[in-house]
Amino acid sequence: MRESGDLYEDKEMASNVRRYETMKKTGVPQYFDVDEYLMIVDYYMQRDMQNKAVEACETALKVHGNDPELLLKQAQIQVHQGKVKAAIKTILPLEPLLSDHYEYYLTKASALLQMGKSEDLFIESFQKALELSVDVEPEEREDIFMSIGEMLEGGQFYKPALSIYKVAAKEFPENIDFLFKIGVCYECLDRFDESIKAYNRAIDLDPFSESAWYNLGIVYNGIGEFDKAIEAYNYAIALDPEFYDAVFNKGNTCCNAGYYQEALECYQDYLKGYPNSVSAQCYLGECLYHLNRLDEAERCFNKIVGMFSDNADAWFGKAMIFSTRGEFDLAIDSLDKVLQADPEHDAAWHQLGRIFAQNNNYEDAIAAFQKSLELNHYETMAWENLALAYSAVEDDQAAIDSLEKGLEYLPDNSVLLYVLAAVYLLVYRNDECFDCFRKAFRQDPDLYTHFTDIVPDSAIPAEIKKLIKSQNKDNH
Repeated sequence: MRESGDLYEDKEMASNVRRYETMKKTGVPQYFDVDEYLMIVDYYMQRDMQNKAVEACETALKVHGNDPELLLKQAQIQVHQGKVKAAIKTILPLEPLLSDHYEYYLTKASALLQMGKSEDLFIESFQKALELSVDVEPEEREDIFMSIGEMLEGGQFYKPALSIYKVAAKEFPENIDFLFKIGVCYECLDRFDESIKAYNRAIDLDPFSESAWYNLGIVYNGIGEFDKAIEAYNYAIALDPEFYDAVFNKGNTCCNAGYYQEALECYQDYLKGYPNSVSAQCYLGECLYHLNRLDEAERCFNKIVGMFSDNADAWFGKAMIFSTRGEFDLAIDSLDKVLQADPEHDAAWHQLGRIFAQNNNYEDAIAAFQKSLELNHYETMAWENLALAYSAVEDDQAAIDSLEKGLEYLPDNSVLLYVLAAVYLLVYRNDECFDCFRKAFRQDPDLYTHFTDIVPDSAIPAEIKKLIKSQNKDNH
């Protein structure tokens, strides 16, 4: 419920704005004191009417000379407009006059931050603003904390923003917005466990906060905890069945987890709310493809390219369908369309390489895999396929070099270690083969087939066969 004082202030503000606009329209002078002008300027700033705010401030300064509070308001407008050098020029001479005003230090810090000045300078001013605002109304104090935190967060100063939000959360323990912000900052700092704790604390305060469950789902998805992410999204959707962002994200997580039927249903639900979403239609087609409903998937992608002929994702979907059917010429034509629309589509280059390799065109396959890896150094399958293509043309040293380079980007990647072990064995570098295989086997024993798919059973050393046998025994 609004306070009666707030209501009175709103009425007074509206009355002053009406009088001011009448004056501007008729040209008949009217007197406004400094506080009234400040109120008028605030009215325009709150509504993002920047030109009117500037005009009102300039009018006020003509009437009241260089009043420091009006000059501070002018500096705030300049900061909002991105004119930070002008704001600093306006505000610096005011410090002796406004040294007890938190808004002065808040404005100064914002300008210094936008100018890219030393972190110590604007942090000091933000701290000064907080010190001077200890006696303001709690709601205003909360706004100050949030404003400072968001400015720091916007500048990607996540650690100081986190510190601000933590102080705010202690001072206002019932305000879950600060816990949300703590969760976001921890996530940006890759401290996912702490982020999860923050969102869970928010949920403890308000179990019916769909936003808290939604944010929790985002973090769990980001760290590969797909089932927990889906559970979190389910709570968010149960609390608000029309929370379409949660529906969409749940679909993405289900895709990541390989639950394509569940993902399909999510995208269908999302499209009920946003029937024109091209990305949801593309993901729907991708799910149909993974469910081997190829004709339906093709119709879905055809619908998209019928509306948007340069949609790279839809053409890529068509290429995958044609590849699966063995219609390689059509697949290559579709991939050409992808690369016309997006020459840096690394997955398209990778798929092009796979098609060339399947058709024993290893020279073009190698070139395509290399292009894919130039664009994305972190795709395990592309490094593996490049190495296999080199092996196919009996350039084992190039295969070894490419795998070793891949491991520079993906240290200790088990798949690449297994493939490297296989290539080492093929060139009789047995000690290196054993070292790679053992390392990969310690990490991911279930992935040993990346080795046995390359090396004939008759050529597998007894020591490695023994390890594989022990793994198969454990699985049974």
